[in-house]
Amino acid sequence: MASGRKQKMMKQRVKHAVCANLEWFRRSGVMDPADGSWGVGERVAVTGGNSAIEKMLSSFPAWSMKDGYCIIEQRRADCNFQTLLLFLLASRSVGGAAERETARRLLEYLYCRSGLLFHEDAGKVPAGAWQWSHIKQSPVIYFDDEAWCVLIQLALTRLEPDWAKEFHCRERALQLADALCVGMRRSFGHPKPDDPAFWCDPEDLWLGNLRMPHWGSLGCMALAAAYGTQPKPEYAEEIRRYCRFVDDHLASWDVSEICYGLIGAAFAAKYLGDSCFGEYTARLEAELLRRQNSETGNFPSEHESEAPVGPDKVDTIYTVNWALLALECAAAVTGNPATVSARELLMELLLKIQDATPAPQFAGCWRGMYDLSAGDWGGGDRYEGGAGSIYTGWTNAPISIGLLLASAGRSLLDL
Repeated sequence: MASGRKQKMMKQRVKHAVCANLEWFRRSGVMDPADGSWGVGERVAVTGGNSAIEKMLSSFPAWSMKDGYCIIEQRRADCNFQTLLLFLLASRSVGGAAERETARRLLEYLYCRSGLLFHEDAGKVPAGAWQWSHIKQSPVIYFDDEAWCVLIQLALTRLEPDWAKEFHCRERALQLADALCVGMRRSFGHPKPDDPAFWCDPEDLWLGNLRMPHWGSLGCMALAAAYGTQPKPEYAEEIRRYCRFVDDHLASWDVSEICYGLIGAAFAAKYLGDSCFGEYTARLEAELLRRQNSETGNFPSEHESEAPVGPDKVDTIYTVNWALLALECAAAVTGNPATVSARELLMELLLKIQDATPAPQFAGCWRGMYDLSAGDWGGGDRYEGGAGSIYTGWTNAPISIGLLLASAGRSLLDL
């Protein structure tokens, strides 16, 4: 009885948190207009007291200045797909017709208005790939971002089959999965001449360092999902090769990389059906559980290349956001009660720190970093990470998606 009441209360708290987050999307200015018809910008950037703001504005020269903040306006395919998925899932649990309509408009924006989709081969860029952002004039194709585009297009074939048929989501996703597989194959183990620690694409198309699970394990996630629809042996071969590499270097990964690795491992375990992937998932799962603070629920910020680091810093851009999704996926594969408990502890932390500041740029969001030692948002800034960046995708959409899935006893694997 007590357990049932606790679950019911948690569902209500999640509903309240997600509804507040949806309002942040509508009211903060990241969607202009607020119905999603012209997509969603990358993030809110706090301007006051932000030591990185000048680099932000010069590095991402598409922004709208507001009072005390600005909208980094670049429209990214992955952020738009993640936000679309959030509104669609929310329409089925905590919302209704308005949220579904926003999801539909975001989908129309991506396929019909954004110009981000390569409909036909463009030189060495394959059809089905998505441009990283509308502010780029030459092709910019990242392993991790494209992986989300594959996954969410495939999810749409199950969640909204009529929409998927109309926009050819399945065909586009599988086109992209083929290209992603080729890109991973030729980039894996190919070092840059001036930096052997960086593995790069010798054809200079795919971007991202495959020496880090951040890039490669999300590729495995996408290829495994594609394998579930189109079981090509080359997908399985590339997944096995990359997962062996991650497993061999398990002790060297920071907690952010372990989260990415665990998501990729769980997808491989589910969709390839090989028992070795279940064992591999359990090893990554154990390593992630070991890193959690048993009192606060936090996972330490260790992604030093892009975010401030420290055990009391709650990094919502590169760490705890992915930890929530990773724990859900791992629990679905291993059934480990400790993983469920870890997920619940992390959910408590995220619900506790959700921003209640009434200003529209903050109300209902998760900023990029929370400082547990100060009991407030903070901890430093970088031009991509830190408290002054409030991302639409990567942070807010994935966190709310994770909360919705957890409250329903589901994971990304079910999509």
